[in-house]
Amino acid sequence: MLNPTKEESGVFLAEVDEYDAIFAALKHPVRRRILLLLDAKGEVSFTDIQKAVDVEDTGLMSYHLKELALLVGQSARGKYRLSEIGKTSVALLKKVEKTRDVSGVVRKELSRLVEKAIYFLVILAIPCLVVLSVDVYASVQLVHYADGLIVGAYAFSLLAMYLGVALFTIYNRHFFSRVLRKNIYHSVLFAVVVVLLLVPSEYMSYQFIVGTIPFQHSSTETFYGLLILARSVLFVVGSPLIAYLTCKLAEGVFRRKT
Repeated sequence: MLNPTKEESGVFLAEVDEYDAIFAALKHPVRRRILLLLDAKGEVSFTDIQKAVDVEDTGLMSYHLKELALLVGQSARGKYRLSEIGKTSVALLKKVEKTRDVSGVVRKELSRLVEKAIYFLVILAIPCLVVLSVDVYASVQLVHYADGLIVGAYAFSLLAMYLGVALFTIYNRHFFSRVLRKNIYHSVLFAVVVVLLLVPSEYMSYQFIVGTIPFQHSSTETFYGLLILARSVLFVVGSPLIAYLTCKLAEGVFRRKT
């Protein structure tokens, strides 16, 4: 096993001391600002450094510059500038800051995506939950042939679906685009998605009605099917108008505020 000589040990300890001094210098935010300032300006006087890094205490300023002794030197005119080690340290510092900025941007974008997803799911849940509740209610009432109540319930569910389109339009304007044509197009897509999501539950409700009502009242099946079809068609066809009115209302509110 080889043992280092005294000279080798001395060089190693000197390197360790230099590394410690560099890391200690970069650790403090005020010293990092001083280094970045000198990198940007070249040579800076003691007073100008104080003003730039907002350190009023002269003794504290002198302490920070003393801690930067390996990284900062003085010119013949007494101004401070980066040493060769200082320039290398600033290059490393910039890489670290750039990596941190990129990480911050990634975290911000992920947070924004999660926020968009949560808002969208809440907006999507409003018409779906109302429609599911109405379908269950209608399934029970159809057995007792309460046609008037059922039509009213379906009208209410259609209004809830239109409310979902209006909320989606506001969401779309806020996160994606304020262009009217795009908002109308996206609202139709949203309506189609809602209708497709509701198909399984509506089919199950229909099967419940078919299996429950007496054979002589089979016309109820047709009545129920027409209600579902009418609601879906009116929802998809009416969604562009709801999106248009919502956009115009939002534009009017924005103009009044400005």
